Amino acid sequence: MNYRNYKEYEDYDAIEPFNPDPLVPLEPEPPRPIALPPVHDPEVLRILAVGSRPVVNRFVRLLHRSNIAHSSEWTQLIPTPNPGEFMRMLTKRIPLQADDFDLP
Repeated sequence: MNYRNYKEYEDYDAIEPFNPDPLVPLEPEPPRPIALPPVHDPEVLRILAVGSRPVVNRFVRLLHRSNIAHSSEWTQLIPTPNPGEFMRMLTKRIPLQADDFDLP
């Protein structure tokens, strides 16, 4: 078979033209914002670390080494709508004390 002679395949209709599936977007959809459920417990604190991947991961490691938050307590990296920007979230329960309510 001679592959250099394409003329004999000119009328070959067996290969369909590429028609993308209309349900699949050709461009990726931007990440959706995280829907955080409301917190009715005053002892729950959420901390967001937002920045480049290395900066966010370094911050998580720093808090881990400082015994503030174990790295496993953070979410995985979540891309933000901004290119190259990521975030991780930490949820902590901070017990309140009576003198916490005396602050101005």
